Amino acid sequence: MNTKDLFDLSGRVAIVTGGAGLLGSEHAIALADHGAIVYLADINEQKCIEIVTDIQSNGYNNIHAQKLDVTDKNSWNSLLHHVLNIHGRIDILINNAAYTNQSKSIAFEAGFENYPIEEWNAMMNVNLTSMFLGCQVIGGAMVKKGMGSIINVSSLYGVVSPNHGIYPGTGIFQPVAYTVSKHGVVAFTKYLATLWASKGVKVNALTPGGVFNNHTSPFLERFSNINPSGRMGRRDELRGAVIYLASDASSYTVGHNLIVDGGWTVV
Repeated sequence: MNTKDLFDLSGRVAIVTGGAGLLGSEHAIALADHGAIVYLADINEQKCIEIVTDIQSNGYNNIHAQKLDVTDKNSWNSLLHHVLNIHGRIDILINNAAYTNQSKSIAFEAGFENYPIEEWNAMMNVNLTSMFLGCQVIGGAMVKKGMGSIINVSSLYGVVSPNHGIYPGTGIFQPVAYTVSKHGVVAFTKYLATLWASKGVKVNALTPGGVFNNHTSPFLERFSNINPSGRMGRRDELRGAVIYLASDASSYTVGHNLIVDGGWTVV
């Protein structure tokens, strides 16, 4: 195979969750640029439709909006049947949905001593259990077919602890359940990767570092001073990693956590 062809996704069908969030559309564009048909899914269907409409206005007619509650197995099954009825296949799943500082849960900013158990459960449900359900349903279909690629999106705080000193006075928070759930994503990925590697389904994790989203100082200055690259990441700087993990270029990459963080977790 020509090296360039390793990254060709023509005719492949992908599902990307968290379509209304910061990075879902970036993942979708990367996949579509390489020929994939992409379903950008989110529980906030209206916002997802608005995002997809905007993307389609730039010529991406192979990206579609779809409603999905990642915490509901029935919703996953409905998505599976919908896509299979149209295309007869699903080749790529990017489990990207999560509660973040951009899409906060109800008590996201509660301190540890007063952190509600309901908040813990909600965060685990969206950030981790959703991947379990998605992999059961969509991944299960891939196993039957004997091929597929799953990318579970973690976080730099799924690798290291938050640097608690950069947050006071910034309006940005890192609750305990976020870090624990994102560590769980990496562990879940390793388990499933070794379980399904011999069945033709590769499972890997993608760990973004801090991605700029109109952040201001003092947070932006503190973050930049600590990160070896001296800045936050751009939204589009994950596209190459997504294509590598989704394509045949990573055919022998199993259970890997690809970290794209400007060096944050190295030091």
